[in-house]
Amino acid sequence: MKANRLRHILIGLLLFPAILAAQHSDTLSCGYNHQITFGQIAAPALLTTTGTFISATQWLHNQIDGNIHTWTQLDGHARFEAENVLQYVPISSVLILKAAGLESKHGWRDLVNLGGGAALLNVALSNGLKYVYRAERPYPGVYNSFPSGHTITAFFGAEMLRREYGEEYPGIAIAGYTVATSVGLLRMYNNRHWASDVLAGAGLGILCTSLMYWLAPYLRF
Repeated sequence: MKANRLRHILIGLLLFPAILAAQHSDTLSCGYNHQITFGQIAAPALLTTTGTFISATQWLHNQIDGNIHTWTQLDGHARFEAENVLQYVPISSVLILKAAGLESKHGWRDLVNLGGGAALLNVALSNGLKYVYRAERPYPGVYNSFPSGHTITAFFGAEMLRREYGEEYPGIAIAGYTVATSVGLLRMYNNRHWASDVLAGAGLGILCTSLMYWLAPYLRF
C-alpha cells in the first residue's frame, strides 16, 4: 500500500512540472518583454480557481480533500518536513545561478526588485487569505490552512526561475517546478495541508511572480 502511494507521488512529481512547463512553453521570453499572454494566465488561474472551489464547497472538500488526506495518512508514517527548507530552493537558485555567472534575463537590480516585490506580494496574499478565510487544517483546532504558504513560496520562486533561465535552459525550469511540486506534496504527506490549499498556493505563487513582471515597466524595473 505504501509503495503504491509513493509510486503515485513520484509520477506526480515527474508529470506536474512538465505540464506546467509545457503550458508556458510558448511564452518563455515574456519574462524579458513583460507582455501578458493567455498562456501565462491559464495555468495559475486554473490551479487557484480549482483549489478555491474545492475548499469552499463542502461536498467537494469532503470528497476530494478528505479522500486524498485519508490516502496520504493511511500508514501513520513519520513526518519528513524537508519542505521547510525546500520552499526556498527555487528563489535561492535564481540568485545562486546569477552569482555563478549564468546569464539571466535581468540584471542584479531588476532581479532584486522583481524577487522582492513578488515575495512581499506572496506574504501579503498568504497571510491575508489565511486570516480572512480561516480554514481548519487537517488536524483540528488550527484555522489558517488556506492557502499553503510554503507552496506559494516555492512556486513564486519556480516561476521566477523559469522566466529568468527557462528559455536557454529548460531543464532548470523543470527542476524548479519539480522542487516546488515536491513542497506541495510534502505539505499533504506531513498532514499540514489539504490538497485544495496546495493547488491554490501553487497558482497564487505563480501569479505573484507574473504580476510583478507585468507591472515592471510601470514600476521602472
